[in-house]
Amino acid sequence: MKKQTIFLVLLFVQAVLYAQPRFDSSVFKPAKPKTTDLVQLVYNAKDKDLEFSDAIHAACFLFEDFEWRQMNLSLQKNATGLWTVTVPVKPTTAFIGVKFYQGDADHPDALDNNQDLGYAIALSDAKGKPVQGAYLGEAAFQAPMIAGGGIFAYYNNQPKSLPTEYLKGLADKEFALSGKRYLDYFQSLMNLQKLALGDGFPAYAKKLLIDGLKQKDLSDQVLNQFYTFASGRLQDQELTQLVEKRVNADFPNGATARFIAYSNTKGSSADKNEVIASYENFLKLFPVQQWRQRPNAQGFIYYAVYRGLGSAYFDSKQFDKFTKLYDDIDFRTGNELMRWNIMRAYMFKLVGKDSLYQVSEAILPKLIARKGDNSYKEDFDRQAQADSNVVKNLDDRLFTHISLLNDLKKYEEARKYFLLLSEDGKYNNAELNEINLQVLEGLGDDKQILPMLEMSLRYNAMTPRMFDKLKAIYLKGHAGDGSGYQAYLDGLKSDEEKAEMKAYVDHNWVDHPMPDFRLETADGLFITPDDWKGKIVVVDFWATWCRPCIMAFPGMQLLIDKYAQDKHVAVYMLGTMQTGDYKSKSVNYVRGEGFRFNLLHDAVNPKTNEQDLVFKQLVPLFGDSSIPRKIIVKDGRVRYCSGGYSGSPSKLMDELSLAIEILKNEK
Repeated sequence: MKKQTIFLVLLFVQAVLYAQPRFDSSVFKPAKPKTTDLVQLVYNAKDKDLEFSDAIHAACFLFEDFEWRQMNLSLQKNATGLWTVTVPVKPTTAFIGVKFYQGDADHPDALDNNQDLGYAIALSDAKGKPVQGAYLGEAAFQAPMIAGGGIFAYYNNQPKSLPTEYLKGLADKEFALSGKRYLDYFQSLMNLQKLALGDGFPAYAKKLLIDGLKQKDLSDQVLNQFYTFASGRLQDQELTQLVEKRVNADFPNGATARFIAYSNTKGSSADKNEVIASYENFLKLFPVQQWRQRPNAQGFIYYAVYRGLGSAYFDSKQFDKFTKLYDDIDFRTGNELMRWNIMRAYMFKLVGKDSLYQVSEAILPKLIARKGDNSYKEDFDRQAQADSNVVKNLDDRLFTHISLLNDLKKYEEARKYFLLLSEDGKYNNAELNEINLQVLEGLGDDKQILPMLEMSLRYNAMTPRMFDKLKAIYLKGHAGDGSGYQAYLDGLKSDEEKAEMKAYVDHNWVDHPMPDFRLETADGLFITPDDWKGKIVVVDFWATWCRPCIMAFPGMQLLIDKYAQDKHVAVYMLGTMQTGDYKSKSVNYVRGEGFRFNLLHDAVNPKTNEQDLVFKQLVPLFGDSSIPRKIIVKDGRVRYCSGGYSGSPSKLMDELSLAIEILKNEK
């Protein structure tokens, strides 16, 4: 009997100790602070990481009105060697956590947070009664997911789980203390109770919501919390319907009713008619003009509704209704609708060009008229970023429309829209510059061609045909003498452009062994490393399925033509990671498009049966397996490596040319 009693006592003591907070409160003075006291931090750095620091700061996390607030304070060292500072508290400050650090708050040189156990304390009011939120703050300090906010920044590692008995005790105490205000901290209370109750939580939450719905004068905001919790967290259809009924009775035109109506739309339906009817009904019940009179954070709803409705109209060829939407939507939404529908239809030839022109021509002026509506403001931290984004997107939409007009030989209209492009947009896109050349030629406006070509070269955004045109104009003006042509080209490029290119090339130097290989050519012959001895060899890894690879072909052709007479430079296009009859696909595509390439086929890996033997051996150098990827090989080693494609053939040629010349001049 005696042994049993001792065991029970030890078990009780262990349970009591286990259900204690992890944090240390000894750095706070007084030991039981009130919100009316002068609350001080008194920190002894001896034997801690900050012992020899000459400047110690405190990151304070204050739980006030059921939310975390952070402040940083600088401590002063007193005559006894202790570091002190006063923490300003409010009547609503319920709990304080603190960590000490040296240096920058975000990236401290050293810190002390009691080895992730924490320094913290709860506060009382003037009468010694815990401040509402004290128990919730105690739980949320040790389990940050309860109340979220900046408290996550307190810890170096995710804190360990707390005993459910301890959490339940804190939840019960907080509800007894602040229960009448539980709607003010509803989400945090639910998070705490979920940790405390485990499997018993759904029943508890459902009862709490049902009891809450019995209250009179619930606000729309509270009902929104109830609805979100019932439908999202609990996924209780019966309870969700109860909340919907109360919302429709009290706030039929409110934000929660709007969100519920949006949640019930059929945007994911495969039936376009159902999608359209669903979204049209939503806009009838909750017109966007009504929301704009009292806007809130639900702008995303209208963005999604108009995107879905517009795409459904477009896909079902209801172009008049698609165009009509632009009377109501903002620039952000209209931009996305045009990008997804018009640009996609143009690229993949989903709609006849004449029909596509009619729609694009009708909506583009409306989109341009809304460019100053500031609809991208919430997506960016700074106004300048939002404004820049508008300019870029409008340039892209104009690019699509100009391309369409050029295809239809509507040169006068195309030229009109060229003038609406931003200064960068007019010249920094090689593909658009090529179209501009075609438009000017179509108009017979020879006077504008040379200035346009020279500006395009300044932006280093030239295609092979543009170079041909520029050279022809130069030769005509110099009686066929091309001796000064290269100097003329070099003089058009800005010093800034040259410096940027040099910096980019310098960033991509490497020194890595080239794997041994035996690669087949387009003519069925084979080359080995012996064929590359004494040469600087450019290798472009590409595939027929890789659109950026194909887009870079004109730039590679410029490079090949530039070094065609140089016996010490070779350029190879190495197809890799392809399937099926990859040899025929590669050869037929390249020759069919008129490119004059030295083609190679990557060998098949005998272990995996994949056509990637050489490429995969170089992935450790690349850091990833993406293409296009260019390398330059000299003396059996990879000396240069760059990936991706900028969109400019001339820029690609200049990049690889500069690297080649530097390697040629090595001693």
